[in-house]
Amino acid sequence: MDDNNLKEKPGFSLRPGELACALLMYPAAYIYTVFFGSRNDRLWFGVFVLLFIAITEILNRGRPHPKESWVWLGCVLLMSACVAFGWGRVWEYGLTMLMVHPLAVWWVLSRSGRLAEGESGHLLPLDAANGFFTIPFGNFALRIRCIVQGLRGRDRGESRDKKRPWAALLAVLAALVLLNGALTELAEADQGFGKLTADILDLFSFDLGDHFATYVFRFIVSLPVGAWLFGLIAGSLRSDEEKLRAQAAAVNGFLPRLRTVPERLWTVVMAVFAAVYILFFAVQSSYLFGAFSRTLPEDFTVAQYAREGFFELCRVMAINFSLLYLVSRSSARPLREDRVQRIAATLLIAAGMVFAVIAMSKLVLYIMCFGFTPKRLQSSWLVLLLFMGCAACLYSLWTGKKSFKYWMMYGAVSLALLHLY
Repeated sequence: MDDNNLKEKPGFSLRPGELACALLMYPAAYIYTVFFGSRNDRLWFGVFVLLFIAITEILNRGRPHPKESWVWLGCVLLMSACVAFGWGRVWEYGLTMLMVHPLAVWWVLSRSGRLAEGESGHLLPLDAANGFFTIPFGNFALRIRCIVQGLRGRDRGESRDKKRPWAALLAVLAALVLLNGALTELAEADQGFGKLTADILDLFSFDLGDHFATYVFRFIVSLPVGAWLFGLIAGSLRSDEEKLRAQAAAVNGFLPRLRTVPERLWTVVMAVFAAVYILFFAVQSSYLFGAFSRTLPEDFTVAQYAREGFFELCRVMAINFSLLYLVSRSSARPLREDRVQRIAATLLIAAGMVFAVIAMSKLVLYIMCFGFTPKRLQSSWLVLLLFMGCAACLYSLWTGKKSFKYWMMYGAVSLALLHLY
């Protein structure tokens, strides 16, 4: 790294806890690289999540917890615990690890109060861009700047405590070494105790002769990983809240400019879609509603019938939500202000809910015949999620109240709870 990049900008100063967390992020990021391909990957993943949460809470010390942040934190903890302890049969643990990442980023943004509107909402794309790109990469060098600042002793507010992070880190490392030595001696003294602690000792066993290149590679990879993570957590607190609100205001101010399509045109389009769905329901009633009477169409197996219903729902929902989004953003008159448009949109949403009920009836028939499997539960969860999405749209359409945040939280909580099965 160029030495010029290490020079501090005027006015840069450490904030409480930043130096300690910057140092702690090095082992945390290394652990993140370890759980990929490690025999104890589940346990390492759990350790990393705890460190990630601890660093976030230390840096946010003194800030009130937004109510929404507890939901995201609970989902992260529950899903991570299921991975660490091998609970749950619905999702593969590798996929669960992947799903924890966006929930963790969202928790950091919510915990630090850096969601664009102060809470989750229709500006989700802007929040996602900030959480995954703008904030972490914009503060990519923040960790090394904090460490350089701490080494130079410029942080007057913590001048008395400037050695404590180093001392604490060295104390923890020394304690781990001594603990490893004690466990090794006891394991050699008692065979039963040795079997009990074998997995723990494996975690702290390092064969530098055979795996030196692996350790070096992991450490090198952990450097950008740690810089990104620290940039996200500490950088979110350093980002200007007023600037974020200005971004939200700019987006909200730009959206009305897109309202150039006559509302009657969109009303006719939605009415045509609704009429097509109603006609389809009438013509294909025996095929669509056969699951309610446990009657299969000719040449269909139960599995094929359920599979077709599920993918049929996904395609219809993708089309309906895309159309509704176009209407809500480009109609010259907002949906809520035009009763005729609202009725047409309601028919479109209701058709989607009917498709969801039909898909669920087919899945229920399938499950009644052949029992639960992880894939069938996954499909059932997605069908319910889409149905609840339609219900949230209807609620917002007719009341004018926001519901997107609650739909997001429903999806996250139900996803997390499904890991308990």
